[in-house]
Order: sequence, then structure tokens, then C-alpha cells
Amino acid sequence: MPVLGLILSILTAFLTFLLGIVTALLYIVMVFCIFGAVVSFVQGEIGIGISGLVIGFLFSPYGLPMIGATVIAFIELINDRIKAV
Repeated sequence: MPVLGLILSILTAFLTFLLGIVTALLYIVMVFCIFGAVVSFVQGEIGIGISGLVIGFLFSPYGLPMIGATVIAFIELINDRIKAV
């Protein structure tokens, strides 16, 4: 069992590092989506603007990165439960 705890600890550290990098990249993409949505609204393309806002929300820190953080928290919970045994 100690080997599984070590593997989960390493996996958690790696995923946390990866989540930080991906969140920064998705934040840049989110800004472009929001700017594109605003331009679409100005030009009268309401459907494209709403799509841009939805995609921008998915790429925001409250979208896909939050799902990644939830998965990492779940792995940490499993690791803590294994160490408690």
C-alpha cells in the first residue's frame, strides 16, 4: 500500500503543475473568445457572440480548470484515505 500512496502523491503533484500551466493557456484563449464575442455583438452576429461567451466561460477558471481541480482534489482524498488505513 505505501507504493500506491507514493504513486498518488506524485500523480497529484504532476497534475497540479500541469493544471497551473493549462489554466494560464486557457485564460489567454478565454480573453480572445470574449473579445471575439464583443466584436460579434457589435457587428450584429448575436448567435456567434453568445457562442463565443459560452466557449469563453468554459475556458475561464470557473470552467474546465475547475473540473481539473475537482479531479485533483478527489485523487488527494483517495490518497489521504489510503494513508489513514
